[in-house]
Amino acid sequence: MDMQHVLVPIALFACIAYLFKAVLDAVMRERMLREPGTEDLLRATMKEERQQQRLSSLRWGLLLLALGGGFTIIHAIGWVELSTGGLAVLLACTGLGHLIFYVLTRNKT
Repeated sequence: MDMQHVLVPIALFACIAYLFKAVLDAVMRERMLREPGTEDLLRATMKEERQQQRLSSLRWGLLLLALGGGFTIIHAIGWVELSTGGLAVLLACTGLGHLIFYVLTRNKT
């Protein structure tokens, strides 16, 4: 099976899901703006969203650094084909990245 026949539907689904989420968020914000007396709630929501965006950036940054380290380890070992050892290294580095994120954010939330 051609890889394009697999990737195009997956990408289409991801784009539709993201569009649905963006529209839903916009509708909820618009409703919150219409409601009387929700300024404090809106400020708190926006502050929480900014915090989540920063934490998301931190998580993805750590995860990509950890995966880069995993690929560096695989390259240093000299593995050129996909194997269970290479997959294990990548999964271990991914887990390590998530654990580092947890340790860094444990006290901040």
